[in-house]
Amino acid sequence: MSPRFIFALFILSVVCAFGQQPNMHGEPPRISRNLNYGNWVGKRVLTKEFMEQVGIGEEQAKKLKEELDKLDARSGKLEEEINTAALEQAEIAKKVLAEPGANTDEVMKKIEHIGKLRTEQAKLTTLVLVAIRDNLTEEQRKKANELITAEGKKRMQERMLRREREDRNGPQQMPNRPAAPKGW
Repeated sequence: MSPRFIFALFILSVVCAFGQQPNMHGEPPRISRNLNYGNWVGKRVLTKEFMEQVGIGEEQAKKLKEELDKLDARSGKLEEEINTAALEQAEIAKKVLAEPGANTDEVMKKIEHIGKLRTEQAKLTTLVLVAIRDNLTEEQRKKANELITAEGKKRMQERMLRREREDRNGPQQMPNRPAAPKGW
């Protein structure tokens, strides 16, 4: 094996290992993203509390849930495709990185394919919002918008306070300990 390949493999291993480490709060690494992972609005709309506050009826809720479940199923299949393509990309990349001057066309095609799949994911996330819009009356949309806007502002403020606290305190994962005695 060439020194470049060994170095590249080492760097890849370090990056993978670092990426799997808990964050500075000791939380486990994030799970794979699916349709509603980043779309808290889609999750929030289906809660009983939200439906009561907005005045979403039982039939409306049932129809909305069915539509969101269909989108979620499509998203799950898409996520599997992305994961499979990413593994294939990694295998191709290993071969390309192992041989200086190797043709990169195949790995670039795979990257393009994954990009198209990610675009489809973004479209599905938008379709969640469209489904919510299409299943609510004008009055319900106004009430939902007020609630979502207020919750969004609250989340943003909490994030800002958390970041300020982290910046001020630094990453204090372990308490300060006295130095080990000499000779140990």
